Amino acid sequence: MKLRLIADQAIGKDQSDGLGFNAYARVLARAALDTPGPFTIGVFGEWGTGKTSLMSLIQSNLAEEPNVVTVWFNAWRYEKEEHPIVPLVGTIVRELETHKDFSQKLDDSGRKLIRALRAVAYGFSAKSTVKIPGFAEVEASFVAKDMIDREERLTPDPLLDRSLYFGAFNSLDTVHIEGDLRVVILIDDLDRCFPDQAIRLLESIKLVLAQRGFIFILGVARQVIEGYLQHRYLSDFGIQDFKGQLYLDKIVQLPFHIPPTAGRMVDFCKQILADQPTDVSTELDQILPTVAEALGGNPRAVIRFVNNILIDRAINSELADAQQMETIPLNYFAISRCLEDRWPEVFSILAKSTQLAHEVFSWDLSSVKGRAEGDDDEARIAASLVSDRRLAELLFGEHGKSWLEKSELRVASVEFLQDQRRTSSLDTAEAPVRYDAVFSYSREDQTYVVNIAQGLSERGLSVFFEVAAPVGSYSKELIAAFRKTRAICFCIGRTPPDQWQMGGLLGAADISDISVIGILLPGADTVSVPSELRKLGRIQWVDMHTEIHPVEISSLAEAILRLR
Repeated sequence: MKLRLIADQAIGKDQSDGLGFNAYARVLARAALDTPGPFTIGVFGEWGTGKTSLMSLIQSNLAEEPNVVTVWFNAWRYEKEEHPIVPLVGTIVRELETHKDFSQKLDDSGRKLIRALRAVAYGFSAKSTVKIPGFAEVEASFVAKDMIDREERLTPDPLLDRSLYFGAFNSLDTVHIEGDLRVVILIDDLDRCFPDQAIRLLESIKLVLAQRGFIFILGVARQVIEGYLQHRYLSDFGIQDFKGQLYLDKIVQLPFHIPPTAGRMVDFCKQILADQPTDVSTELDQILPTVAEALGGNPRAVIRFVNNILIDRAINSELADAQQMETIPLNYFAISRCLEDRWPEVFSILAKSTQLAHEVFSWDLSSVKGRAEGDDDEARIAASLVSDRRLAELLFGEHGKSWLEKSELRVASVEFLQDQRRTSSLDTAEAPVRYDAVFSYSREDQTYVVNIAQGLSERGLSVFFEVAAPVGSYSKELIAAFRKTRAICFCIGRTPPDQWQMGGLLGAADISDISVIGILLPGADTVSVPSELRKLGRIQWVDMHTEIHPVEISSLAEAILRLR
């Protein structure tokens, strides 16, 4: 049996574009060609969503342009350097010297540019601190000649003897790249660096390399940078309302967010299965796109998932050959792992209850809503199916139905994961599966919330709500859900929100990128809205206190979608 795992490699020049990024790459490459600079493009996206792949495609689109030099810089490689701009400058100089034709087009300006960049890298032996309004302090001591020597030894230069900070800057100021010549610098893995190092590199780019003809393309998860900045300004300066987004916007002129990949998972799955043995690709061809959607359409999470079930299959085969256990079809491992990763509570309930698994097998979507009220396990499963269309697609699909029906194989796959391949929450928490909305409500309003959640799910949104609203405290699941959403749907019904509901809302409201949507349910007292809610500046209201009508649900869906 062949065991061919899948490497987590970015899409590049020699690979097909399974993520559908080619159109975006062509547009951004054209923008880099036609914009004089200095200009910075931010490619924003969470872990594993394809930032490196998109940037590689941009570089490929620029590769044959005679008036462009592209510089690829992996920031993570140099995160331990005190001044990360030094290896960046060394990388730029190396590429300029390598591309002789481009340097000749620069003519005298090219020679001046290289000499000035060397001065930045070598000549700052004196320590000083430069204070620039709007930026943190940047220490002007770039004594890192050894760093560049490890990369490629540069030739001696008269400017190296100059250690004056402003001398190097003046050298750069005299350089002008004219016409349509471009130096496009793609900085990858910035968000894998320690945040303070990433900030230092960003500020250095703005201060040192803001030159005509220079285009920077940065790949970063912006919440890493913004979250660090907010923490830093609060802990160091006591500034509570500092907006990390505004700070980053001073550096990035064009924010480009990686578009959702969930709708393009069929092509991506075909690509990663193309090199697999026929028996593997045949077993996974139908189920993997559904699993990929359930994992949030995160390419890296999908690759990790496939590698894990390939190992599951191989270990199971070895044990089956030794007659220590029966052979388990690959799709059973896929369903079990997907549930364990994405819906651990659903997985736990169904794994321990054969009777409930058989009951769910007999359900269909039309009958689920009526089962979602109450506080037992059946209601919890039904509520999850109502509110999350991806779970419904997984369990009510052909392979999911088989997993529910055939107890022996289901139990075998579950026991295999528990006994042979036990995982930790640390192994599954990296995939940034997010909810479009999380509901906070009182127990007596559960029927209304179920109806709203189903309406949102039918419109393609993923929502979270607990079957029984917590009494006395918020559960770990709800607190975790607050961290995975951009919107809290705070429901006000026939009785005013209690202290626990209000406490959870106000705690979640401290998260910088979360918005609050207030929903007036039938019977709500519109006069006695808690004063704490009125103080939340970013709250918006959806009025359903007369009736829950499809028009209002559509309006709520649109309001949530605008927050993406």
